[in-house]
Amino acid sequence: MRTDGATIAVFQYGNPDAETTVLLVHGYPDDHRLFLPMIDALGDRVRIIAYDTRGGTDTVVDDPDSLRSFTLPRLAEDVFAVVDSIPAPRTPIHVFAHDWGSVQTWEAMSAPRAASTFASYTSVSGPSLDHLRQLARARAVALPRWPSVISQLARSWYIWGFHVPVLSRHIPRLLSAAGYFEDAPPLSLENQRRGIALYRANVVARLVGGPAAVCVVPTTIVAPRGDRFLASDLTDAVHAWVSDVEVVAVDAGHWWPYSHPGEAARLLLSRL
Repeated sequence: MRTDGATIAVFQYGNPDAETTVLLVHGYPDDHRLFLPMIDALGDRVRIIAYDTRGGTDTVVDDPDSLRSFTLPRLAEDVFAVVDSIPAPRTPIHVFAHDWGSVQTWEAMSAPRAASTFASYTSVSGPSLDHLRQLARARAVALPRWPSVISQLARSWYIWGFHVPVLSRHIPRLLSAAGYFEDAPPLSLENQRRGIALYRANVVARLVGGPAAVCVVPTTIVAPRGDRFLASDLTDAVHAWVSDVEVVAVDAGHWWPYSHPGEAARLLLSRL
């Protein structure tokens, strides 16, 4: 499927005649195969659409060396392009996203057409960068909250390494050696390399400035207690800008949809 600046690889699973359609959006450094165990658990109860995002295995970016190819507005356009490509779409669609798939889907959820396109949104281990900016600014002026800011900065050390060309190619190996990928699916070295552009194109720019965080779609935020990348208190104040939201803590690591596919499938089905 063609979109602006990329050829997106889209895949269909489950029951093509089901009344309910689910869209699965993976993160870094995965591809849509992250969800295969969860897809098996969902069975034929729903129609399932998954795709490789920019940086994923089977999607081809026209200009992969340009950071403009990986900005959040482009990624959000991809989400809608995939939705629009679904044959005989049954809308609104339920979205389940993980990691950077979730980060880019928050961008899509802020679009005017989100309320009529999406029935629900489940976000796993992928906060809105606009929310993080708002949260960081609020905590920066509150001395008792400084330890929380410092804790997340320490967890995010690899992000700053991704911005240093000499260091960036070594970061995935360091993360693996430190056990950060212990609950992850088999990882592609090529995906690890290509996906670094997601961080370079968005993190600093959005933490410096950007639109206010907005979401009018009913949302479930899954916060794994064992996530080594993200602190559990990053969901603080999310109720201020998500009109309908529930935060669910789970006993798992960062790759909960892969390590606990049955649990993830049950939670998603309960939101339909």
